[in-house]
Amino acid sequence: MKLKICPKHGPFRGENCPICGDEGKLLLNDWELEAISRIITGILRHFPEKFNVHVDERGWASIDEIVEGIRNKERKFKWLKPQHIEAFILTDPKGRFQMDTLERKVRAVYGHSINVDLSDLPNDNLPDKLYYAIVPEEEEFINEIGIKPGERKWVHLSKTYDEAYIAGRHRSEDPLVLEINVKKAIEDGIEIRRATKTIYISKDIPPYLIKKARKRHVEIPDEELKEIELEKKRKEEKERRRMEEEGDIE
Repeated sequence: MKLKICPKHGPFRGENCPICGDEGKLLLNDWELEAISRIITGILRHFPEKFNVHVDERGWASIDEIVEGIRNKERKFKWLKPQHIEAFILTDPKGRFQMDTLERKVRAVYGHSINVDLSDLPNDNLPDKLYYAIVPEEEEFINEIGIKPGERKWVHLSKTYDEAYIAGRHRSEDPLVLEINVKKAIEDGIEIRRATKTIYISKDIPPYLIKKARKRHVEIPDEELKEIELEKKRKEEKERRRMEEEGDIE
């Protein structure tokens, strides 16, 4: 999907402006958009130091610093400008980022493996239930210790069963979806915050708040299926390179 900008209505993704139908001006082609997405996600969630970007305690980083870091490290993006980063953030379909236009800063609102303080995210108007997908083999372990962040610093919960199932498909062909009693969690003082319209974060979900959700059929959008397949191929390639380096395969 292309990233473009309409002279009247601003940036959009696709072939034509969804408001007026204008073809717009191309900012990033399909390949560039995917590459920039991976780079910015990596900078804000995992490895800002690789691009010489400073991320503060709340996860915020300077847009200008991100642009400079990418231009210095990635020769193919020597032409990159703040406009490209801003348009990317504004049109992100999953709402993974926040942007402060006055301070010209941006941050990821979930998915971190680096330490960030996200306690300023809202914790009001939470739904009574949230959902979390696991690999079926993890069920017994979850029943004993609850849900903990693992490689990430926060547990990521989904607003609906379908969203949790789709998230789980990135790890398993048939994920098991768990239901979280949010109402009881709030009563017991467990912190849950809203990162996006559909994703919520918490530090820890104890076992007594968790039960297996009733299994149902989920229709996965074609675009999501493509993303799942691409991620699967990237993981397979990464594992193949690891095995080559360790001498497990010729």
